[in-house]
Amino acid sequence: MNQSFNIATYNLWKNCGNFPKRIHKIGDNLKNLDFICFQEDYEDLSLSSSDTINEILGFHKITLPLRTKKRDGQKSSSNLTILSKYKLSHLEDIYFNKNEEDERGAQLVQLEFNDKKVTIVNTHLTNLSYQGRMNQIDIIRYKLEKYKSDITIICGDMNSNSNSKEIKKIKRCGYNTVNELATYEDDLILDYIFYKSSFDVDVKSKISIKDLSDHYCLENSFIW
Repeated sequence: MNQSFNIATYNLWKNCGNFPKRIHKIGDNLKNLDFICFQEDYEDLSLSSSDTINEILGFHKITLPLRTKKRDGQKSSSNLTILSKYKLSHLEDIYFNKNEEDERGAQLVQLEFNDKKVTIVNTHLTNLSYQGRMNQIDIIRYKLEKYKSDITIICGDMNSNSNSKEIKKIKRCGYNTVNELATYEDDLILDYIFYKSSFDVDVKSKISIKDLSDHYCLENSFIW
């Protein structure tokens, strides 16, 4: 019998907008998911956006703290965070431009689902330069070569539109994406769920949340 693995990527927009009120509304919209990749997950000494969301979900959580600085007078970070319904192995963290103003990163994890080994990357590429994004894509690609997997999924805010050289590079490396809907204002696609599989998989895509961040929540269902 076929089963579906439901995954989302969502940029939480740090502490901008109607914060933190909007964060408290997010968890109820994510209950159908098995796995979530967050970017710009705000955290200070008194509040964590992902913890607030996870109070509803009760998932396993792995966080990579990034870009620590003062925001609105509070020392805070803008993290990468993974929430998973299933137990997962933390493979490694990658830092780009560590301790610099444009510090970025990637999380690599692995889990077993429906007798398949699934490797997942959560990342947020730089918005400052095309060459910086290309370099970061290369680093992630080389890191992934160390790990055997039945299906590899790369999620995140790529800061690149669908016709860019960066996205074409990822596709040339054998990764597919099915979403054709905007994930950001002005009808832009900046957020992606790429996959590469050694077996036949059916993929369905949708936008599930449009009004609680400056980005939209992108969901994929992988069915095999």
